Amino acid sequence: MIVDLRTTAAAFLTLLSGLSACSRPAVRAVPAGHFHRGVNFTAERGVRYDTPEARAMLEKLPEWGINTVALVPYGFARRNPVRVAVSSRHGWENDEGMEMLAAAARAKGMKVFLKPHVWRGPEMELTDPEELQEWFRQYAAFLEHYAGFATRIQADLFCVGVELKSFTKYEERWRDMIARVRAIYNGPLVYAANHGPEFESIAFWDALDYIGLDNYYPLPDDLSTAALERKIDLVRAKFPKPVLFTEAGFSAIENAHRAPWEDETEKPLSLAAQANAYDALLKGFYGKQWFQGVYWWKVGTNGYGGTENNSMTPWGKPAMEILKRWYTSGKR
Repeated sequence: MIVDLRTTAAAFLTLLSGLSACSRPAVRAVPAGHFHRGVNFTAERGVRYDTPEARAMLEKLPEWGINTVALVPYGFARRNPVRVAVSSRHGWENDEGMEMLAAAARAKGMKVFLKPHVWRGPEMELTDPEELQEWFRQYAAFLEHYAGFATRIQADLFCVGVELKSFTKYEERWRDMIARVRAIYNGPLVYAANHGPEFESIAFWDALDYIGLDNYYPLPDDLSTAALERKIDLVRAKFPKPVLFTEAGFSAIENAHRAPWEDETEKPLSLAAQANAYDALLKGFYGKQWFQGVYWWKVGTNGYGGTENNSMTPWGKPAMEILKRWYTSGKR
C-alpha cells in the first residue's frame, strides 16, 4: 500500500516552514573522523521493522563490532503517470518501526544511517521534459519527507538517493534538492552511487559530506583491490572528500568476486569465496585515511542466512567472523 506524496508534501512543507533552526531537534551528527563499521539492516519477509523480532535482531549487532546501522525504507516509482511514493504505515519499513529501531540502536551504542531507496527508480529513463520535471518534483517531496523524519529520529547520517543512475546526470536539480534537504536536516549527507559509470561521473559530490559508493566492482582472481583503488582515486582527485562504501557485498557462491552484484543465484555454494572476498576488501581499504567505512549488504530482520544459504547476507556464515575480526581489531 502506498501514499501519493502530491497530497501530503504541501502540508508537510508548511509545517516545516514554521520551525526555526533553533527549534529543530538537534541531530546527532557523525563526528569528524568517525569510522563506520556498518551493515545495512533490512526488513525481510515475515519480520517488519515495527516488530519485537526486528528489534531483538538489531540488538545482536554490536556483538560483532558494528557501530552504525543503515535503516533502508523503500519507496516506489513508476510512470504513466509519473509517481514517487513512500511506503504507508502498513509497509515493512514504516516510520513507526524505524523510530523504534533508531532508539534501540542508540541504546546499544550504535549510530543510525537513514538510507531511503526508491524501488524501480534506476530503470526509469525519462526523456519527456514534463515527465522529468514531475519526477524531480515528487522525488524532492520524497526526500523532504525522510529528511524531516531523519531530524525527528536524530539520525546521524542521511542518504539523498540510491543508485538513481538515470537521473544523477541532472546536476543542478540535485544541487537544488540537496540544498532543500539541508534546510530540513542539519546532519551530514551522502549519495549512494552505483558502481561504474554513475559513480565515476557524478558532478555534485562537492555538495555532500561523503562520496558514497555501492561497491559491487568485480575483483580479479587474486582479489587485489589495486584497480578499484585507482578508480576511486580518479573521483577523489576531483572531489577530495571522505569515501563511504554505502553498500558492499558478495554472495556465498563460487567466484563471488567476479560479479559481486549477483544475489540469490543458482550457482554452487561457497562460504570460503564470500569470506575471502570480505577479507580482501577490508584489507585493501581499512587503513586508508580517506576511507571512512563500509555498510555490508545485508543483515535481515528475520535473521536469514546460515551455512546452507548462498545469498549475499553474511549472517551465520564465515564472512560474519571476518567482519567481526576487522571490526573489533581496534585499528579503526
